[in-house]
Amino acid sequence: MSNRKDHGSVSRRGVSRSSLLLGVGIGALGLTAYSAGCSVPDRTYYDDSAGIGGLAPNAGTGGTERGGSGGRKGNNGGAAGVAGVAGEDAGGEAGESSAGQSNGGGGQPSDVRPVPTKGLIVIGGTAIDQTKGIISVIAPATGKELSRTALPANTQIAEIAYDGAAGKDVWYSFTGTAFPAKEDKVLDMQVRYFNDTTNKWVTLSTLSPVPPPVPGTMTVLNDRLAYLSHVVSGSTVTPALTILDTSDVKAIKVIANSYAPATPFAGDMLTLIGTRGTASDATGIGGTLDLGLKQNCAAGVCDLFVQPIPIGDSIGTALGHVLGRFKGKPIAYASQLEQLDYFALSPATGSVQVYRATPNAPEAADNFNAPQSADDLSAMTVAACQNTALVSADAENALYGVTLGAGAGKDLDLGRAGQLVVYDPFTRTAITTYNPTTNDFETAAADAGVPGPDITAVEITSTGGVTLKLATRTTGWTPPTDVRANLLVARFPVPYTCP
Repeated sequence: MSNRKDHGSVSRRGVSRSSLLLGVGIGALGLTAYSAGCSVPDRTYYDDSAGIGGLAPNAGTGGTERGGSGGRKGNNGGAAGVAGVAGEDAGGEAGESSAGQSNGGGGQPSDVRPVPTKGLIVIGGTAIDQTKGIISVIAPATGKELSRTALPANTQIAEIAYDGAAGKDVWYSFTGTAFPAKEDKVLDMQVRYFNDTTNKWVTLSTLSPVPPPVPGTMTVLNDRLAYLSHVVSGSTVTPALTILDTSDVKAIKVIANSYAPATPFAGDMLTLIGTRGTASDATGIGGTLDLGLKQNCAAGVCDLFVQPIPIGDSIGTALGHVLGRFKGKPIAYASQLEQLDYFALSPATGSVQVYRATPNAPEAADNFNAPQSADDLSAMTVAACQNTALVSADAENALYGVTLGAGAGKDLDLGRAGQLVVYDPFTRTAITTYNPTTNDFETAAADAGVPGPDITAVEITSTGGVTLKLATRTTGWTPPTDVRANLLVARFPVPYTCP
């Protein structure tokens, strides 16, 4: 799952009826598909189950191609494209190729891509001036920027997810006019492949339009992609759970833009994570989502109710369970190597609680006290090869480490707010980023202690027991200093064997 800089709960709000209506709707049991179409900025999606218009069923990927100057005809039966919105790499127009087109620089992969042999860190964000979005790719061993894609003005990366299943090695990127994405607008999604030899992107397909993702909720299962989103129902922006079929990355299909179970979800949707397959077959289609819902709030402290959602050829049902009480923001992470989900909650008093559960049985979760106390948690990852959970905290300016075998803790002072964090299994290193909330760093004196954008590598020494060491890497680390990170994603192929 991707990290994001900031997001809140998924809740309802009003929207003007003057927003653009698209197409004619066909709906059944809360499951509605999108059609392939042209890329139009700031479009509103109306949930057709409300009877006020929607989009025709999806007939293939199609849509616009992310070229540099003008759109070409979509590849999988979609409509002709409009002006391209993303130039790639050097100069912008020749760096990216599209599946089925001649290759201007990326190198067209086969339908089955090779197993990756090195790590990548992909950042969605902006340059210093924040006028337009960028996609930056860095090497986790050195911090060297391998590629930078500058998007046109008023275009932002709204979300990124990585699919490391055997034969895939692709990135799902969502673009719109803002980050976070506007709740009442639809976006474009591109399926991209990064060529490790040429350090260039190749676009395999585009799906448009899709519901706007809530940052940090992208969950990749086997041949499925799910995320929290919003659709417009009547004059109200309605929270939604969107599920896509990614079995063919050149022809993504929508399973549900707004999944509606027979018994509606109770509470605000906060977190979404999931594990691939099942305990008996990790390669089986889909997997199990764990949806975190905020319930029963009193004096700023709430229950986190975890609702499992089995997904395969169909969407199943399961019993949910209250995991624990929290204040602030709960954070969650799904293991890439085993059938385990992790949650970190700040209770009303005392230390952070770390919960560990199999995805289909939150009621059987075990938990332990992390030595740290914080109520402004930002992001979480698990250093799988060191059996250690890592949690960032904002005001504490810290990265917290907790071993999963003994609950031993360690703090690392980052010297700035703790924001995004991901784990690279190839170098066994955590990468954490900082995006300042102001531009004060540009005018402050060098010795004023006002940090600018930052990308930090953290070395982790542990086997999951009582010993843990966290250290900032300084030697041989030269990341770009002009990237404001809103999203942070690491390449993590599955299955993976730790070195």
